[in-house]
Amino acid sequence: MSNVQFQNVNYVTKKFIGKMQTTVSIRISVKKEIAQVLSVGSESYVLSYEATNKSANFYGKTNIRFLYDDGTGVVSSNYNADFTADVQSDLLTSNSKLIFDVVTVDTKVDTSANTAILTILLEIGVWAYVTQTISCLVGGEDIFTKTQQIELLKSADVVDLSFVLDEELSSTQPIDAVLLAESSVCVTDHQVSDGALRLKGDATVRLTYVSGDNILTDTLPFAFEREVDIANIACDQLQLTATARTTKVRLDISPEGGNTTFAVDVTCNLQVENTSVEVVEIVTDAYGSDCDFIWEKQQITTTLACGNAHDERNFVANLPLEGNKTLRTAVNVSAIVTKCVPNVGYATVDGIVYATALYKGEQTESEVLEIPFSQKIEVDYLQTDCNPTATVTVKDFRLEEKSGLSADVTLCICTRSSRDVTYTVIANAEKIAFDKKLLPAMEVCLARKGETLWELAKNLHMSTEDILATNGELTDPLSADTRIVIFNHI
Repeated sequence: MSNVQFQNVNYVTKKFIGKMQTTVSIRISVKKEIAQVLSVGSESYVLSYEATNKSANFYGKTNIRFLYDDGTGVVSSNYNADFTADVQSDLLTSNSKLIFDVVTVDTKVDTSANTAILTILLEIGVWAYVTQTISCLVGGEDIFTKTQQIELLKSADVVDLSFVLDEELSSTQPIDAVLLAESSVCVTDHQVSDGALRLKGDATVRLTYVSGDNILTDTLPFAFEREVDIANIACDQLQLTATARTTKVRLDISPEGGNTTFAVDVTCNLQVENTSVEVVEIVTDAYGSDCDFIWEKQQITTTLACGNAHDERNFVANLPLEGNKTLRTAVNVSAIVTKCVPNVGYATVDGIVYATALYKGEQTESEVLEIPFSQKIEVDYLQTDCNPTATVTVKDFRLEEKSGLSADVTLCICTRSSRDVTYTVIANAEKIAFDKKLLPAMEVCLARKGETLWELAKNLHMSTEDILATNGELTDPLSADTRIVIFNHI
C-alpha cells in the first residue's frame, strides 16, 4: 500500500503591516521673546521595537531645528523629543523583523512670550518579514511524484548600524555664528570583505550662518568611503539604506574674524536588510501505484527581489514670488517620496521637496515651499508586477530670484523592488485504496492526442518507464490518438 511522507518547509514573505499616526509634542523655552517663528525642520526615526504575537511596540526620536526671530536678529536652537507607538496585526510574531518609514505630515507651532509649543504629526508605515511554515508532500513508498524547483526567501534580518562622517569644510564667507547645519547622505556602492562592509557614497552639508549683516547658506558636497564591521551578520543579499541623523559643527571663532574653515561630524544610520534565497524542490503532483489520492493543495507566497537602482537627478522649478520681497536664503530642506510606480525596466518616482525661504525686510520673513517632482528611474529586471519602493535625499538645493523664484534641485534617488511569487503545494492527502488484482494482466488503452506521459501514467497507476517499455514510439505529449499496450504488475 502506498504511503505518503510530508515535511515542513519554512518560507518568508515581506508584508505591509499598515500605517498609523502619532503626535510628538515639545515645549521650547528660550531666553528672549519669540517675535516670529521662521522655520521648523524635523527628522524622525524609529530607534528600537519589541515584537510579540500580533503586536509590536516601538520607540523613536524626533530631531528638531528651530529658527526664529527674537526682535534683534535670527536665532536657532536644536532640540529632540521621544515618541512611542504600536501596531497590531495577526501577521506579527516575536520573530518578525520590522522596517519603518516615518514621515512628517504636519507641524504646528503656538508661541507665548519666550515659549513655543511644537506639535508634530507623524505617519509611520510598517513592513515586516514574516516567517511561515507549511507541511509539504515529499514522496513516499510506492509513490510517483512530479517535482518543480522553486526559489524561496528562506530567511531575513534587519540590522541598524551607525557610522560617522568627519570632514573639514570651508564656507564661502566668514562665519560669525552658525544658525543651522543640515546633512544628507546616500550610499552609491558597497563591498563585503573579511567581515567588513565597505561603503562609498555622497554626502552634503548645508550650513546656514551669519556673516556680517547677511544670512547665507552654503551647500557643501563631498564623497566618502567608510568601513563598517559586520562580522556577526551573514551576508547573502544586502539592501542598504543610509540616513543622516545628527550634524555637529565645530568652529573656532577668531577674535579677528574671517573664519571660513570648520569641522563637521555627521552621525549616520545604515539599515541593512539581509536576505537569503534558496532553491527548493517541491512536489506539484503525485499518485500511488495501488491507490488513488485526494490531494489538499495550498498556496504559499514568498518575496523575491526584482532589482535595485541608484540615480542622481537634477531639475529646475519656477515658483511665484509674491509682494516686494528680497530673498535671503533657504533652510530646512528635505524631500519625501509620495508614490513609486513600477513599469517595465523603470520606476516612476513622485515626491515633494520642502524648504523654507527667508526674505529680507524690517523683520526677516519666511515662506514654506513645496516643490513636487516626478522622475523616471531605470531599474534592471523591474516588471509591472513588482513592488518598488524609493528613498530620496536632497544632494543640492539652490534658490535664486529670477522673475520669481527659481529652485535648482539635485536629488539622490534609490529604488529597490521585490515581487510576491505564489506556488501551489500538496499539503495533505486522503488515500482511496483499490484492488489492483482485479485488473487484467494485459490491456489495450486509447490515449488521446495532447495527453502527456505523466497524465497517462497517473491514470494507469504505473511509471512512465513501464509504459515506454512496451510503447517505445510514444511522444510526449502524444502527437495523435494512439492505442497502447499495458501490462499490469499484479
